[in-house]
Amino acid sequence: MSPGSSTESYPAFAQIGLRKTPEKTHPANILDKYGTEDTRKVRQVLREKAFENWSQKKHKGKGVLLYQHYTPANKWIRNHKGLSCSEWREAIKMNANVSAVHSVPGRSSGSNLCRRCDREVETLAYVLGACPHGELLRNTRHHTVRSIIATALRNKGYSVYEEVHGISSEGSNRRIDIIAFKPPSLEGYIIDPTVRFESHEHQPEEVHEEKRNIYEPSISFYKDKYHLESIVITGLMIGALGTIPRFLVDFCKSLACIKVF
Repeated sequence: MSPGSSTESYPAFAQIGLRKTPEKTHPANILDKYGTEDTRKVRQVLREKAFENWSQKKHKGKGVLLYQHYTPANKWIRNHKGLSCSEWREAIKMNANVSAVHSVPGRSSGSNLCRRCDREVETLAYVLGACPHGELLRNTRHHTVRSIIATALRNKGYSVYEEVHGISSEGSNRRIDIIAFKPPSLEGYIIDPTVRFESHEHQPEEVHEEKRNIYEPSISFYKDKYHLESIVITGLMIGALGTIPRFLVDFCKSLACIKVF
């Protein structure tokens, strides 16, 4: 391969079996040099490369790897049905982490603290997940997610109870989001969905472990309460920016409880 050829500039092209192109082919004209099938392959390579570059950005690429876990959940980006133009535009800004919050350089001439509570640095993660001003909206969002999962389980024949108080083995109080079991089976499921701002690819598994550590000391209480032999604890993360982690999809498939989105 001679210097300056387009296939050398894009080594991934050779990996998918594309034929060589004439020397000095400008990248902008690469697509004109291939047939329809090859063009589709080239576009896929360029798309994956752009996504990889985006995901490596320290600020604007934070947590974006979760978008590839379940790609049908991203269809709103091209078809913003149900969203106004301004809502869709703001959602796109949030996906790229460039919303007009005070922590973004150049967005504030004074303090970078939250304009609502003046307590913490105003990042998008803080606005969506911690600022007291949005607490009611966050609670409503959480309850909506919990109700969707609970309703889907009931439709599949599970006995489902929501917001159930319990006591751990240390004597502290606990309140689980959902406990479900399907008679006559004596196996139950404690399910705790939570909405978190995306930060990294393994976040869903970390959320699951966090919830298990919280509720494991109360398993005996719920076994006695509902006459169960075993209980499986599952923490489910839903992305605050709309990502659906693979962990959640696999859980839905395992219980056949929800037609996955």
